[in-house]
Parts: sequence; structure tokens; C-alpha cells
Amino acid sequence: MNIFTRVGCIAIIALLNLSCSNQQKKLVFAVVPKLLDNPVFNVAKAGAEDAAKEFGDVEIYWTAPVTSDAAQQASIIESLIERKVDGIALSVNDPDALKSVIDKAVDAGIPVVTFDSDAPHSKRLSFYGTNSFEAGMTMADLLIERMGKKGKIAIQTGTPGALNLEERIQGVKEHLKAFPEISVATTQACYDDINKAVSQVEAVHQAHRDLNGWVMVGGWATFTPPPGPFADVKPGSVTVIAFDALQEQLDYVRQGYVQVLVAQKLWGWGYHSVSMLHGIIKEKKKYPDIIDSGVDIVTKDNVEEYAAKWKTMNFREPAVAQQ
Repeated sequence: MNIFTRVGCIAIIALLNLSCSNQQKKLVFAVVPKLLDNPVFNVAKAGAEDAAKEFGDVEIYWTAPVTSDAAQQASIIESLIERKVDGIALSVNDPDALKSVIDKAVDAGIPVVTFDSDAPHSKRLSFYGTNSFEAGMTMADLLIERMGKKGKIAIQTGTPGALNLEERIQGVKEHLKAFPEISVATTQACYDDINKAVSQVEAVHQAHRDLNGWVMVGGWATFTPPPGPFADVKPGSVTVIAFDALQEQLDYVRQGYVQVLVAQKLWGWGYHSVSMLHGIIKEKKKYPDIIDSGVDIVTKDNVEEYAAKWKTMNFREPAVAQQ
């Protein structure tokens, strides 16, 4: 082998090694929603994957409990620490139950950000999502605008202990203190189970035939095609304010079963969480402790405009500013 051939071989080997090295440098970000079987998180997954494509050096590892279970979620985080992923984005089932494992991840050098539901007393670096207490206040205000200042209502929530849901309920009840003629007949927890949510709404209407309104701090009961849980309810006879605005929920607004949907920035949960993790690792960026994503209000007046976002999957918002 002459010197030129030898140099050529060395150069090829060097290039191959460089190529392999570049492939190995992909950052692995684990995105962990509360559970797998909730369609709101599918939009967050799309956002995370969009961010990964834009960066080019990120791989998304999507994992979650089968049901909304804090112990299972903590076990998943433990496994991610063992796996030594590069970053974790997490929607927290229970802030107290997850605090220690979040702290363990950060202490191990793995940056953690939260979305949707926070663990504010943990070492997580930033939270992106709705100001849930303010959102609850807004829901109560929207209810009063449409139902009036007196009546009997019901509240539906998901998994008890989830900070975002608890804060929304607190916001609703705080605002209703100024309206003593509005009573809460029952608060039902569906544990993020769509079928259970539908059955609960039907049962409440059977038990409280004089019900005037619903505040659903999550959209579970409206994730099925209409009329869903309102088969025995005349559209508009009960004021319904529900969270989220998935495609299937929009038909409830169109048909008058739901008066207002309070839409979260679901795509941003994934997109901005991955973007923040990338900025933290690659550029040592620091982000605000809490980033309020805001909400969109969807009514019959603008439901088609919001539906157009689903057709194009264009939910983009301005980039999150660092500190």
C-alpha cells in the first residue's frame, strides 16, 4: 500500500468516525405526560416532535403511565434517571409524590421542566402552561355571563391532587364566593377516564334534574362525539363551560351543548418544553420560573376560526423568552 492509499484510508476512517460521533451526539429528551390515553397529550407530542425536527439533534422519547397514577409516573422518572436521558419534560400527576424523584433527576445533572401541571416546590427549572387559578376564575366568570347570578351547578375534575386541576377548582370557587345564590351540587372526579367522565355527567343529570350549569376543569366528557353525556339534555338548557378545545369538542359548541371552551396551548406544551431543554443544555439559557401560556376562548362566534388551526395544525406561538 503506497503512502497516498494509506492516507486516503486514514481519511475515510476519520470521516466515518466523525459521522458516527455526530450520530451519537443526539440529545434524548423524555417527554412524560400524566398518562397515555388522553388526546390532549397527543397534540403536545406533535409539538415536541416538531421542535426535535427543527433542532435536528434531538430525539424524543415519549413515555407515560397507562393511567393517571403518580406512583407509576415516579417509577418512570426513576428509570429515565438510570437510562441517563439528557432532559425530562413532565406533566405532574401529584406534586408531592413526584418532588423527590424530580429533585433526584436534577441532582443527577438531568434538567427537568414541567408543562400542563407543575411541581413548584421541586428543583424543576421552569414550568410552561396555564395559570390554572386564573383560568378557573375565568371559567366561573364565563359561566355567570351566560347562566346568570343564581342556579345550581356541578364541577367535574380529573385526578384528585393534580395541581393544575386543584387550582382551577380553587379559582372557580373563589370567584363564585361573590355569588351566594349559585350553589355547587357536586364535584365529580373522573380520574382522566373518558368513559367514566361521560357516565358521571349522565348520572349527575339524573340526580339533579334542576341543574343549571357545568364547569368542567378538563374536557374528558366532551372527548366523545356529541351529544355524548348530554343525550337527554336540550342544547342550551344547561350552561356548560369546559376546558380544552380538541376537534371533537368543537362540535359540542356548534350544536349548542357547550357554550364556551377554554383552550390550552397544547402544542406549546411539547414544543416549548423541548425548546427550553435544548436551550438549557446547548446554550446554558435560563428561563422564568413560571411561563403563563395563556388560553384561547372558543365560542360559536369563533369556532370555525379555531377549527382552521386543526386543519393546518398551526398552533405556533412566539418563542419563550429567556431571563
